Amino acid sequence: MNSDVVVVGTGLTESIVAAALSKAGFTVIHIDSNPYYGGDQASLNVEELAQWADQQQQTSSSSQNPKFTSISRSSSFPPNSRQFSLSLSPALIPSTGPLIDSLVSSGVSRYGGFKLLETVALYDGPDRVQAVPGSKEDVFKSKTLSLLEKRRLMRFLTFATGKFEEAKELVGQEMTPFVSFLESVFSLNETIAQTIAYALAYCTSQSDATFPALQRLRRYLLSTGRYGPSPFLVGHYGGLGELAQGFCRTAAVGGSTYILNQHISEILHEELSDASADSENAKTWTIKLQDFPEVLSCDALISSGGLLPPSLNNMVPVSHPSEQHRIVRGFVIIDKPIHLSSQDETETMVPQDIPSAKTNTGYNAIDTALILFPPGKVEGGSQTSVASVLVTGEGTLSAPRGYYILHLSLPLSPSETQQDSSQRLTPYLKAALSLVNDDSANIEPVFTLFYTEDSTELPGGTEQSTVTARDFVAVPDTTCSYLPEVADAHTKTAEEIFWQAVEILKHRGGKEGHEEIDSFWPPLDLQPGYDDEDS
Repeated sequence: MNSDVVVVGTGLTESIVAAALSKAGFTVIHIDSNPYYGGDQASLNVEELAQWADQQQQTSSSSQNPKFTSISRSSSFPPNSRQFSLSLSPALIPSTGPLIDSLVSSGVSRYGGFKLLETVALYDGPDRVQAVPGSKEDVFKSKTLSLLEKRRLMRFLTFATGKFEEAKELVGQEMTPFVSFLESVFSLNETIAQTIAYALAYCTSQSDATFPALQRLRRYLLSTGRYGPSPFLVGHYGGLGELAQGFCRTAAVGGSTYILNQHISEILHEELSDASADSENAKTWTIKLQDFPEVLSCDALISSGGLLPPSLNNMVPVSHPSEQHRIVRGFVIIDKPIHLSSQDETETMVPQDIPSAKTNTGYNAIDTALILFPPGKVEGGSQTSVASVLVTGEGTLSAPRGYYILHLSLPLSPSETQQDSSQRLTPYLKAALSLVNDDSANIEPVFTLFYTEDSTELPGGTEQSTVTARDFVAVPDTTCSYLPEVADAHTKTAEEIFWQAVEILKHRGGKEGHEEIDSFWPPLDLQPGYDDEDS
C-alpha cells in the first residue's frame, strides 16, 4: 500500500497535519496503535479511562522513562459511565488564535460543538472565591475600586491591549516576574496584580516572566466579544479529543486511509539514489504492522519518537534543548454542582469576595468554570505554582445530567520533590468541594483518577521545535502548562510539521503542482446551502 506520507498517532497535532496534507492533495495513511482517535488528547468514557490508566500503570512499571506515573483511581464507576467524556488533555480554546482559524479554514468546525466558558474564579481561602469576568469595560462598574485604582488599571489595560513590544514601560523588564512588574511599573496593589497575573494572563507560577504573560493577556483580552462575553470556548464531548477526530474525518473525506489498533512491528528506511528516486514506486520508508497483511510504503514518515518501536530510537533526530516538565493531573466526578455568585454580582473585572458558597441566596450552579488557586492560598498546597480546576457538566455534553467533571492540574517546578499525585491534589480537591452548596459535612466524589505526566517542554511554554532528518519529521511533545495555550500550541506545531513534510515531498515528486501550495489550508469548497458564518 503506497502513499506519499504515513502519519503515526492520531493526537491533535498529527490529526491536523493529516487533514492539511490530505487537503493539499497528498496521499496519507494514518495509523494508531490505539483503538480510538486522539492519542494523549483523546476523549474517553469512564471505563475507557480506567483501562487507559491501568495500561499506563503497567507501562510505567516496565519502562525506564514512563510518561505517566503515580497513577491511582477509584475501583468503582458512576452510573451511566459510558455517557461521560473525559479529555486526557483538558483545554480552553481562545476565541481568536491558530486553532480557531484552522477549524474555520479546514471546515472541521462543522463537525464540532462548543460552549462559552461561563466564569473564571480565583480562590481566596476556605469557601471564598473571587469571580473574574475579564472585560475591560467592567472596570467602570466596580464598586470596590477607588477612582485612583480604576485609572491605574485602565492605563495598564490600554497598555496590554496595544503594541507594548517597544514601550518604555517594558524596556529591561521583559523577564521580570509579572506580578512584580504590575506592582512596580503600574503601581497596582497586590490583590489586583495577582488577579491579572493568575486569572487573566494565566501565569502558572510567581516567577512567570512579564513579556510572555503580556502576550497571553493581549490575546485573551482581544478574544473577548467574538462569540460572547467570555474569551474562551469549551469543546463538546471532552474537547481536544473530539476535535482531533474531526480533523481525522476531514482527512478521510480527502482520501486518507485510517488503520487503528495496529502496532508497528518493523520499519525499514532506504536512501534512494537519484535514478531510483525518479521511480513512482520507489519509496524511502517501508512499514510493517503486526496484524495487518499489507506492507505500507511512503516517501515521508511523521511520528513522535515515543510511538515508534524502541529499536528505532536512534532514527529519531534530537530536538533543541528542553527541560523536564511535570504536571499533576486529576479527574474527579461529582454528583452535586459547584455554586458561585450570580451574574449580577460578578460584573466587575476586579474580583469581588464571595463570602460563603454554602448559602442559596444569590448563587447559581455553574456548568462550566475555571477555578484558579494561587500559590499559598490552599493549606497543604504548592507555595510556588498555580493549580486549576476546570469544571464541565451537561452543557458541554461531557457528563449526563446531574454530574460534573473536575479536571485538576498542578504544574510542578523542577525544585519540587516527587510526591504521590493524589496527595498533591487532595488539598485542591477539598477546596473545590467546599464550594458545593450542600449541608452535608462531606462531599464524596463518585470517581477519581490521579496521575503525574512527565514531558519535555521548551522554555516559554508554547514554543516548540521539530527536526527533519532522512525524510522523517519528528513530532515534539506539545504538553503545555498554560491551559488556554494547549490547543494553539498543537496547531502551531502541526503547521510547522506540514511545511517540513511538503518540502520533503516536493523533492520526492509526491504531488504534481506541489509548488503551488502556498497556504496551510486551501480555500474551503462550500457546499450549497452552507453558510460560512456558521463556522
